[in-house]
Amino acid sequence: MITVTFLGTTASIPTRERNLPSVFVMFKGDRILFDCGEGTQRQLMDKNLKFMKIDKIFITHWHADHFAGILGLVQTMSLEGRKKKLLVYGPEGTKKFLEQFLNIGYYYRGFEVEAIELKDADVVRCDGYEIIAFKTLHGIPSLGYSLCEDLRKKADMDKAKALGLETSPIVGELKSGKTIKFKGEVIRPEDIVVEIPGRKVVYTGDTRYSRNVIKYSESADLLIHDATFSSNMEHVDERGHSTSLDAANVAKLAGVKQLILTHISRRYQNEGDDTLLELLKDATSVFKNTLLAYDFLTLEIK
Repeated sequence: MITVTFLGTTASIPTRERNLPSVFVMFKGDRILFDCGEGTQRQLMDKNLKFMKIDKIFITHWHADHFAGILGLVQTMSLEGRKKKLLVYGPEGTKKFLEQFLNIGYYYRGFEVEAIELKDADVVRCDGYEIIAFKTLHGIPSLGYSLCEDLRKKADMDKAKALGLETSPIVGELKSGKTIKFKGEVIRPEDIVVEIPGRKVVYTGDTRYSRNVIKYSESADLLIHDATFSSNMEHVDERGHSTSLDAANVAKLAGVKQLILTHISRRYQNEGDDTLLELLKDATSVFKNTLLAYDFLTLEIK
C-alpha cells in the first residue's frame, strides 16, 4: 500500500487553512517528501509522521514556497541526534542552492546532507520501486516525479482452484518463485502466477500544461497536479502554472485513475467564497474522479 498525505496545498503564500507545498509518501517502509515548504516539519509533527525516518526529499524547483522548510527540518533532525545521511534530489542548481541554504546561521549538523541533481528521465532506484524525474514547464529548471512500483505478482485464483490450491499456503510459495510438488504433481510459479503493473503515483510540482507530464503520468493510480488557477484566469501560461481544467485534461489524456488538484492560489480561499467549488467543477466537467486537496488529506493506494 502507498500512503499519501498532503502537508501543504496552497500556492506561494500560506493561509490559515493551508500550508505551503509538501507531500509525504510512505511505501515499503520508506518515508519520502516531495517538496518541503515552510512549516513542513510542524505538519509532520502534527500527524506524528516520524520525520526522523525520512531519507529522501525530492524538490521540484527552487522557489522558496517549495523548499524553505528544509532548513528547519534539518536543524531539528540534528538536534534530535540524527546520524544517517539525508538525500535531497532536485533539478539543475540543487547542489548550489542547497549548500548555500544549509550554511545560513550558526548550528551544528551531525549528519551528511547530500544534494543530487536530476534531469528529464533520470531514475532513482529504490527497493521494489523507482522514482523517475521528468521535466515540467515553469520558467525555471523544474521537475515532476513519478513513483513507479515494480511489477507485482498475483495468483490467478481460478487456476489455483483448478489445482486444488485456493486455500493452500503453497500459493504464497509459488508467488515467491518456488516450484513445488502437490499431490504428486509438479507445479511451477508460471502455472498460476501472473505479473500485473505496479502502483504509480505522480506529482507535478508547478507546471504549465505539458505533454511531458501526460507521458510520465500514463495509467497512474494517482496524479497530483498543479491547479493554481481557474479556467477564466488570463495569461496563465505566462505564470508557469496550470488551471484545474488543464489538470483534468492531462488526467484524461494520460488515462489516470484519480486526479488530485493542489497548489491552490489564495485568491480562491476567501471565507465564504465558492470559487474553490468552481475549480473542482471545471475539472470534473472533463475528469470525474477528481478531488480538491486540503492539508492532511490522506489517501491509500492499494
